[in-house]
Amino acid sequence: MRVKDLIEKLNAFDPTLRVVTPGFDEFDFEDVQTVELVKVVFHDEKKRFHGGRHKESAHGIEAVKVDWQ
Repeated sequence: MRVKDLIEKLNAFDPTLRVVTPGFDEFDFEDVQTVELVKVVFHDEKKRFHGGRHKESAHGIEAVKVDWQ
């Protein structure tokens, strides 16, 4: 995905939403495939690590998920 395509997709969302991406233990890169609205429970107090610290949940708050899958 090119920057202009990503910007176009992100413009469809409320600009105050947080943006998340899946945590993973990879060294290579993939093209962005999806930009979608999800609900996330944020755990900002947790230490960061390669697997992520926030969890997708039906009871969470809205966020924009950018993913390569």
